[in-house]
Amino acid sequence: MERELAAAVRAARAAGAILRGGMHLEKGASAKAHERDPVTIFDRRSEEVLVGMLQKAFPQYGFLSEEGTEINGDSPCRWVIDPLDGTNNFLRGIPQFAVSIGLECSRRTEVACIYDPMRDELFTARRGGGACLNGEPIRVSGTTAFKDALIVLEFSSYPGRALELYERLRPLIGPVRGVRAFGSACLNLAYVAAGMVDGAWFLSLSPWDVSAGILLIEEAGGRVTDLSGRPLADPQTGLLATNGLLHPGLLELIEG
Repeated sequence: MERELAAAVRAARAAGAILRGGMHLEKGASAKAHERDPVTIFDRRSEEVLVGMLQKAFPQYGFLSEEGTEINGDSPCRWVIDPLDGTNNFLRGIPQFAVSIGLECSRRTEVACIYDPMRDELFTARRGGGACLNGEPIRVSGTTAFKDALIVLEFSSYPGRALELYERLRPLIGPVRGVRAFGSACLNLAYVAAGMVDGAWFLSLSPWDVSAGILLIEEAGGRVTDLSGRPLADPQTGLLATNGLLHPGLLELIEG
């Protein structure tokens, strides 16, 4: 999978350059699923670059992308991409967003690439080959105590789901050192892999949000499950990603 990872890196950097260049331009935003779910012309342009470059490199592979590209290839492998994760941040000029690329073969992610173009931080992984940040190996944190733990989460753009998270968040306040919501799910997962934070909790995500991030965490020594502690089958039902050491206790806190 070295060729695939190299292709993902080239595509992510090219798409990232488009996003970086568009930070202070007119975004051409419109509503997608609902009025709180925006898409910009740069989401579309990033997707076009990613699909074009990856399809040229591996024409037999399929695609699943947040912005609607879905192609069935002549292979059991498909690229699962989010061309701009953190669109609301991007719209407001907040430099916290990323490009996410996962390569799934027979439903299992084999290659991961998450690129933050504003910080030039490139998170990569190959199954069985470990995880890296800008080419240097990374590991999850060694935090064992709640009092030292920093947890990230995201509030849904759907008000009802956001309120549900707000209510379920209460047991974390006090036991853990801090809770953060940065606005980019894939970067949150990358930060768990790199040991920058100790855990990430989501009530619902989509495949393109997690395909790359889950492999990064697993290759960095962490753990990802559904909110009952079982192997994750569907990210839309929620997930918990941690350094592994805090996993049982956090499950107990959030599921109460």
